[in-house]
Amino acid sequence: MFLLRILSLTLVFTATGGIFLAHADLEHKEHFAREVRSVSVVPPDSQPPMTQESIDIALKMFAIEVPDTATHPRLDLNLEDRGLTTLNGWGSKLDVTLGPAAFSSWALLGSTLAHELEVHCLQNFFVIRVKDILGLKGTDEAEREAYLHELANSNRFHLNQNDKINIKATMEYYYPSAQPFDEALSARRKGG
Repeated sequence: MFLLRILSLTLVFTATGGIFLAHADLEHKEHFAREVRSVSVVPPDSQPPMTQESIDIALKMFAIEVPDTATHPRLDLNLEDRGLTTLNGWGSKLDVTLGPAAFSSWALLGSTLAHELEVHCLQNFFVIRVKDILGLKGTDEAEREAYLHELANSNRFHLNQNDKINIKATMEYYYPSAQPFDEALSARRKGG
């Protein structure tokens, strides 16, 4: 009985020590990640090669992490948009792909990766789809959030003025912030 208690206490102390070590390791990694993000990286002015390796380099260059909810982003030469995040069935990981349009500069490649990984991969696709079904423009809201993230982080990626103008114009054209009020949908009576 005494031996069983000693063994139990040993296991408890070992497990507790392991938890403290794991917590300390996690804090160290988070501290390092914060320091890396605080460093301003100036990307090359050159156009990145249209390769998977360029995607991997941009992830490291701009300290963009792939969330657990997503697959590693991959190049899709047939994709017409800069990037796309797709849910291929409930419970599966989000599929993130980048098209040739994302490779016009290192800055735009980083910004596109952040659009997909730091915003879309953290959004609730179920809520977005329900809002779409109800006519509440869930996709529009989700896209606006991602484009606004790009604009808010334009200094981080060193986006040039044309990139910022194009991102804003795309957002306003495809996902306008305020739809004009439709009187036909109003519950108020006219004239009274």
